[in-house]
Amino acid sequence: MEEEFGYSFRIKLLKTLPNLKAVLYALFRSFGFTEWEDIHGLIDAQPGKMVFSRTHRLIRDRESLLLTIIPEQDNKIYQIKEGEEVVMLPLGTFHFERVKEMNEEKGKTIFVDAAKLNYPLTVRKWQQGDYFYPFGMEGKKKLSKFFKDEQLSLPQKENCWLLSSGEKNIWIIRYRFDARFA
Repeated sequence: MEEEFGYSFRIKLLKTLPNLKAVLYALFRSFGFTEWEDIHGLIDAQPGKMVFSRTHRLIRDRESLLLTIIPEQDNKIYQIKEGEEVVMLPLGTFHFERVKEMNEEKGKTIFVDAAKLNYPLTVRKWQQGDYFYPFGMEGKKKLSKFFKDEQLSLPQKENCWLLSSGEKNIWIIRYRFDARFA
């Protein structure tokens, strides 16, 4: 099945196929894989185990094998200056506007108290140790724990970006908003 960051193959379904090694060979040979015993071993491996070709990787997720291109490291930090209304970034276009009323859009729209923002805002990929303050919870929560609770796959975690104001994270983009900016 095609996913946001590649393809997924349900392990339960793969196990029902006759001559599984031949099926795995047919599925993955065109992606440059050569370690067929290792690939077959992913079927019963622990989640997180990976096999690499020059250009791709096969990841044992909870219930699937995930085929993705080996990601490039993007450690860039993008800045958003005060007053900018439209900002185009590699992960999408951001629109900023002042509103009088909030609506119920989820995932793509957040509403923040402009008085709590320190410019320039930054957009960057998450890092170990990052945290936020979720609604309905006392204190902070590490993003690594949030990802585990949400059962995000490795490609989803690798492609997670943050919108920040100073040292404070405003938004785990596409996922959760920080209560401190409500």
